[in-house]
Amino acid sequence: MPTGAVEADYAYRRVVERLVDSGVQSALLDAACLMEAASGIPRWRFVTNPEQPIPSDRSGLLELMVSRREAREPIAYILGVKEFWSLPFAVSPDVLIPRPDTETLVEAVLDKICSRFKVQSSRSAAQAAPGEHPTPVIVDLGTGCGAIALALAVEMPHALVYAIDRSPGACRIARRNIEALGLTSRVRCVQGDLLEPLRAIDAGGGCDLIVSNPPYIPSGACSALSPEIAAYEPIEAIDGGPDGLRYHRRIIEAAPAYLREGGWLALEVGDGQAPAVMDLIRKREDLGPAQVRQDAAGRDRVVLAPRRGSAHG
Repeated sequence: MPTGAVEADYAYRRVVERLVDSGVQSALLDAACLMEAASGIPRWRFVTNPEQPIPSDRSGLLELMVSRREAREPIAYILGVKEFWSLPFAVSPDVLIPRPDTETLVEAVLDKICSRFKVQSSRSAAQAAPGEHPTPVIVDLGTGCGAIALALAVEMPHALVYAIDRSPGACRIARRNIEALGLTSRVRCVQGDLLEPLRAIDAGGGCDLIVSNPPYIPSGACSALSPEIAAYEPIEAIDGGPDGLRYHRRIIEAAPAYLREGGWLALEVGDGQAPAVMDLIRKREDLGPAQVRQDAAGRDRVVLAPRRGSAHG
C-alpha cells in the first residue's frame, strides 16, 4: 500500500458495504462517485480495483460524504450537481433534483415548438423560417434548478425563456445555473407564484409554450416516499395536494390567457394521473384536444394541449 494512504476504511468495497447496510439501492455507483469526488481519482479505477485506497489527506472528506449518504441524503446534494439533458446543474436542498423521466417532457415540447416554428433543435442548427415568430417565448413554471428552462434554451437558440419559481432559494440556484451555462441574455429567472409574474412582464404579447413539472404527489403519500425524498427534498416541490393535482388545476385554469393561439401547454404527471388531467383540459373551451407522451418505462408522463385558434402543430 502506498505511503500516506488509508486502505482498511476507505477502499471501494468497504464503502459499498456501508451504503448497502444503510439501505442505499444504488450503492455501487454512489460509492464510486463519492470516492471520485473526495479523491479526484476517476471512479472506474475504484470499480476495477476495489481495494485501491485513497490518499489519507482526503479520508476526512470521504468519511463526511459517506456518512451523509448513509443517512440517506441524496448523492446529488452531497456532490452539489446533477446531470440533466447532458448538462450539469448545480443543486441544493432548495430545489427538487431533476429526474431522467422529465427529459420526456423536454422531448415532447421540443417536438411541438419546433413544429410550430418550422425549425429543428440546435443539434441540427436550423434557422427559423421566414414569416414565423423570430423569438419563441417559453415559460417554465416551478423551474427549481432551471433544468427544463435551460435544456429548452440550449435546444432553441432563438427562444426567450422565463423561468419562474416562488422559492427564493430555488431562484438563486436557477440563476447560478443560467450564468454557468452562459444563457443570461435569453433566460430570465423571476420569483413569483406560477403565472402571476407574467402580469408585470412584457412577454411579447403572449407565450408560445407554457411548460411545468409541478408538484404531483398526493399529500397523504408524501411520507411514504423514500428517505432521500421525504427527508431531504423540498416538500413544496413534491406535495400536490389531496389528489396530487392542485397545481395542475391552477395552471390549466390560468395558462390559456397567456398563450398565443396555436401555443402549447405541457405538464408532467404522476402515475395514473393522465386521465384526470386530460379531463381537466377537456372542460376548457380555449384548449384543444389533449395528447399524452409516455416515458422510457411506458408510463404516461406528459399531457399536452394546444391553445385553440390556429393549426395545432
